[in-house]
Amino acid sequence: MERLRATLLVFLLFATAATAAPGPAAAQGRDLSGRNLIGADFAEADLKDARLDGAILTGANLVGADLTGASLKGADLREAYLRETRLQDADLTGANLGGADLTRADLRGARLDGANLTLAVLDSARLEGASLRGALLPGARAIKARFAGADFENAYLPGADLSQSDLRGASFKNADLGAAALGDPAPRGARLRGVDLTGADLTGANLTSVDLREATLEEALLVGARLGHADLTWVRAAGADFSNATLAWVRGYGADFRKARFRGAELTSAQFVGADLTGADLREATLTATNLNQANLTDVLLGGAAIEQVLARAARNPPAELDGGQEP
Repeated sequence: MERLRATLLVFLLFATAATAAPGPAAAQGRDLSGRNLIGADFAEADLKDARLDGAILTGANLVGADLTGASLKGADLREAYLRETRLQDADLTGANLGGADLTRADLRGARLDGANLTLAVLDSARLEGASLRGALLPGARAIKARFAGADFENAYLPGADLSQSDLRGASFKNADLGAAALGDPAPRGARLRGVDLTGADLTGANLTSVDLREATLEEALLVGARLGHADLTWVRAAGADFSNATLAWVRGYGADFRKARFRGAELTSAQFVGADLTGADLREATLTATNLNQANLTDVLLGGAAIEQVLARAARNPPAELDGGQEP
């Protein structure tokens, strides 16, 4: 019955304006705030600049619709179909998009602050410059999505899969992407395999147990970040700043850390076998049982570092400070 009412409402909205502009274009700029539109069919509709604040659009069909500049603050879009929907500069602050399908949707410049995107699908979506501050994305999937310059500050992303996405210049300041406590619906760390985080800001982020294999972190900021048990195998992190970060038990096999900064970082039991640390700054870092076997340690700075039982077999150009701290 609710679905029938919603369909009739949409029909009447279009019918009343048919003389001015027939078909879906009649909804452009309309105020549908607070309306019950459960299961409504807005496929390919022109809803540019429409007001849908607080509207109930659960399960609605918005495939291919144009919602450029529309306001959907607090709207309920759970399990809505938004494939290839145009949402440039739309305002979805506080909207509920749990389980929604946003595959190939265009959300460039959109505002999603505080939005709920739990288990949403954003594969190949465009979110360049979008704001997702404080957004909830546990279990969301955004493979090969474009997030360059997006703002995820204080966002919650455990269990999210952003593999192969473009995150250049994005901000994840104090964001939570790490493994959660047992009993949480998304206990896994986020999957960021092969992502491009060049120049991204992850200051203070929780990256515990996050999968960053083959990711690009060149010139990224990870100051004070928590990366315990994260997988950094084959990452490209030349010039990245890990100062005061926690990297205990990380896996960094074959990683490129040239001129990276680890000053004051916690590297207990970190596995940097075969990593390139040429010119890296490890001053005042804690290197207890750190594995640097076969690593390139040319011009590494270790002044003030706490060194104990470090492994550096077959390492290239190990600094003199390691002589007394190496495990025999």
